[in-house]
Amino acid sequence: MKTNSLENKSLFTGYSKKKLYCLAETYEELAKLYRDRRNAVELPAGKTVPDRRDILYRSELRETNQIFANHLEEISEAFLEVADTVVQVSRPVEHKRRALVQYLKKHGIQARELIFIEGGASRRISMEARSTLRREIPADELAGLLSVYFNRRLMPSLDSAVSLGRGYALFIFEDEPSFTVLSAISRAVKEDEKISGDNFSVEEYSHNQMAAMISDGMGSGEQACHDSCSVIEFMEKFMEAGFSREKALMMVNGALFSQNPGGNLTTLDICSIDLASGEADFIKAGAAASFLKRGMHVEEIAADTLPLGSVEEINSMQLIVQLCNADMLVMVSDGVTDAFGEFGVKRLKDIIAKTNYVNPKELSDYLLKCAIGSQGGHIRDDMTVLAMYINQSNSLSDDEIG
Repeated sequence: MKTNSLENKSLFTGYSKKKLYCLAETYEELAKLYRDRRNAVELPAGKTVPDRRDILYRSELRETNQIFANHLEEISEAFLEVADTVVQVSRPVEHKRRALVQYLKKHGIQARELIFIEGGASRRISMEARSTLRREIPADELAGLLSVYFNRRLMPSLDSAVSLGRGYALFIFEDEPSFTVLSAISRAVKEDEKISGDNFSVEEYSHNQMAAMISDGMGSGEQACHDSCSVIEFMEKFMEAGFSREKALMMVNGALFSQNPGGNLTTLDICSIDLASGEADFIKAGAAASFLKRGMHVEEIAADTLPLGSVEEINSMQLIVQLCNADMLVMVSDGVTDAFGEFGVKRLKDIIAKTNYVNPKELSDYLLKCAIGSQGGHIRDDMTVLAMYINQSNSLSDDEIG
């Protein structure tokens, strides 16, 4: 469909951009202030020669100021990225707009304010619509009508209204992803403990992007659970706010290190999947190996890295794999691999290769059962198995609108 008034526009007005730039500059200035404080830590009043306690105090204060400065710089960069976000906004030419309005009207839907929005890999259709029938119409039903009309698989976005009532509401539709993921989790708590020190998350946090995470707190029990839960929750919030995984990881690590250097050690395993391209991006910080099963072949995905909170600046390892239809991904906490002894990773890899499960819950349950069985039925550490089945859909033709 040809459009008019096609423009490259910032997502924000000039005033809004100015405010964001101002915030970014403010955080950058605060970062410089903390860096200056790091380089000019003074002795307590009345002292001219530092003793051992003073040296330790000054060292800790410098490290804390450095961590704050790094965090403030990350926030400043995030504001700049948001301020510079550019999208293309267009409206259909009048006769094409009328044709769509008439098409929807025949199905009991009154539509107005039709807009096409493109930015990065995202292509969206926005409209205000209401039902003219004596019933509410699910947004999925409207998505189906638009899919047929535009010959594109469309689905309601996360920020779209869910149904059409008698009053107008805003609906936003986006291309249905080429890949879908079915996930399942199986867990076991260490003997003599009431709560697991492992925590996990599987969440779609932006357009066509999902992330699966496992975090393992040091030790077991309530404190380990608190530490790993905090890591998962902070990572979720940072990524949902638009921070990259790498920046989010740096900020979470800095927070843990500043609380108790080398004390609150927590592993983190992140698998981010681009549902449009099928690319899986692993970031590991002290985490156990993961596995990609394709038929009878199993690929080990591992990295020798330190857990969060162990050093001031963490060096995580990023690993990228291309997914295919019917692949299985398996993520585990180290309690699972350790259960198989000295050759735990190799043993687990062999077990996965010999399985024929396509149901992720059946696979995760089976692997957990094998891990417990290898220890004679004992559970010597918290165990978490997260299994994912990858499904690649057959897309409709990817023609331009209309």
